[in-house]
Amino acid sequence: MNEMIELETIYRQERQRWLREEAPRKSVRTIIAESVPYWIVLVALVLYGLSAPHTAGVFDKLTPGWGFIAPIGVEFGLLYSAFRRRLVKERDQELPWMLWALELLLFVTAMLVNGAGSFTSVVAATRLDSLSFAAILGQFEQLPATSQAALIMAGLSAFIIPIGTLVAGEGLAQLVLEPPIGTDYRETSWREVAFTVVYRAVFVRYLQQGIEERDARLRASAEVKGYLGRGSSSAVRLLSAPNGQNEKRMDGHAGRVKSQVRVYMDQHPQVAQLTVRKVLSQLRSDGIQAGRTTVNEVLQERKRVS
Repeated sequence: MNEMIELETIYRQERQRWLREEAPRKSVRTIIAESVPYWIVLVALVLYGLSAPHTAGVFDKLTPGWGFIAPIGVEFGLLYSAFRRRLVKERDQELPWMLWALELLLFVTAMLVNGAGSFTSVVAATRLDSLSFAAILGQFEQLPATSQAALIMAGLSAFIIPIGTLVAGEGLAQLVLEPPIGTDYRETSWREVAFTVVYRAVFVRYLQQGIEERDARLRASAEVKGYLGRGSSSAVRLLSAPNGQNEKRMDGHAGRVKSQVRVYMDQHPQVAQLTVRKVLSQLRSDGIQAGRTTVNEVLQERKRVS
């Protein structure tokens, strides 16, 4: 008597097995590429850390005792305005003039306070704080090279930090609004092979029940297509092609892989004495991507011949 095939159970089992044993591993290049969009968070934190002391120092002279909260308003205000501007652009809306004015005022404020704060820190460190601005410019050529470089960097920081903050704000908006690259890497790979993997598992179950190969193929193909098309998105792209095309693609690919495994074992007969797991590992190390079912079938064929 034929037993009922529980497709839901087979699907879960095969998916877990495939993810554990056959799923492609991420390369170092892929991992780095996926992490790059998140670097903008580090950039935002670094810029805030560089700007906060200058902003707090300058505003503490304006509002004694409360300057420490100024970086939150200025730096986060710039991040917010850049974020909102990118959001408005993505939605094809018109940018409110008040938001534009806020961003402009915060940018000028950030430029002034960072320039003034950097300049104050440099002149104090180089013991030029007793001189006027005109006197420092007049003696610039006689200053040590380190002091000259520090004064130049003080001027550049007035632009680097606020511009960098705007870029960081737009980057954060892009990180939120756009799907990150490769976050569904393993699931994407599974969707490409789900039909073949589940079909093979169901086909083998029917063969084990004593059903003829032709009927087993037809029943397995129909049931797996019906299951995946009805309740799962794992093989929608494969199922969108005509039935005959799917079967030809699946059979052709499986046949090529099986031929590669046969040739490999003919060239390395000692491999046939290993377990399926070790054979899979050996094949992958030599650049052959084969499934557990394919390897098991080839091993059974060699056993029958011998």
